[in-house]
Amino acid sequence: MEAQSYNNDNILSQAKLYDKIVKENIHKVLPELIRDILGIVIAKQEDLQESLQYTTERIPDQLCKITDIQGNTYILQLEWQSEDDPSMQDRMLTYRAMLRRKYGMVVKQYVIFLAREKSSMSDFIEEENLKFSYSLIPLQKYSHRIFLDSKSPEQKLLAIFGNFDTTPPVDVIKEILQGVTAHKKGQLNTNRYVKQLRALVQLRKLNKEFKTAMAITTKFKIEEDAYYQEGIETGIEKGIKRGIEKTKREVIEGLITQTSLSNEIIVQATKTTLSFVREIREKLDAQGSLQS
Repeated sequence: MEAQSYNNDNILSQAKLYDKIVKENIHKVLPELIRDILGIVIAKQEDLQESLQYTTERIPDQLCKITDIQGNTYILQLEWQSEDDPSMQDRMLTYRAMLRRKYGMVVKQYVIFLAREKSSMSDFIEEENLKFSYSLIPLQKYSHRIFLDSKSPEQKLLAIFGNFDTTPPVDVIKEILQGVTAHKKGQLNTNRYVKQLRALVQLRKLNKEFKTAMAITTKFKIEEDAYYQEGIETGIEKGIKRGIEKTKREVIEGLITQTSLSNEIIVQATKTTLSFVREIREKLDAQGSLQS
């Protein structure tokens, strides 16, 4: 029972982290995202207060008063979900009623679903004397290229939630890393984007691919990895050394099994020795982990 409670708390904590990261970045990319995903071209936008006097639960994620290029004016509400909420349709109905009452305008509601799995949330209510629906949009149905082709590093991060099609995950993550480090916003912002991407890849279960992409992207050294930096901050020196060694080994294993890079290039990318790389390759070969 205790283990189940811990797992539930851990899942909830991770979901909150994903939502927090998205909300931190979304205001910077909102017009572009609305255009590319919702097909709405904004002529005028006014951000609205997100608190609603009569709601006792969570406040809306984003609220805007929009005038599109066709001259239509309405309230636009966006919600971000990294996991299913069985009561989502009731939440959205409550929001809809409160927004309609407060602003007296048409309300368009969209729930952006971040997870890779298909959502099981209901997007409508249909019962006696009541019909209601909102738009449920899984980012997984959109090509990751929509986000990568953006000039905004914040929108490039969203590529991790898109459809990779036949592109290997390592290549997608590598391109995201290259994109968010190519901007002119300074090293602090670069580090923040990389740390955010590290958290977001967990939702797609791509931790190993992330480490491999980090090694291939030569701007980053293993020693500059977020785990290493967090270890320094906590002062656990022995743990740092063990963590770096384990991370480096996992990265090298990924480079050997997932790429055709030579031992010499892997040595340069990971700042290790040729004998260490050969040892790992021979071990993987003995285990049958290498493709012939």
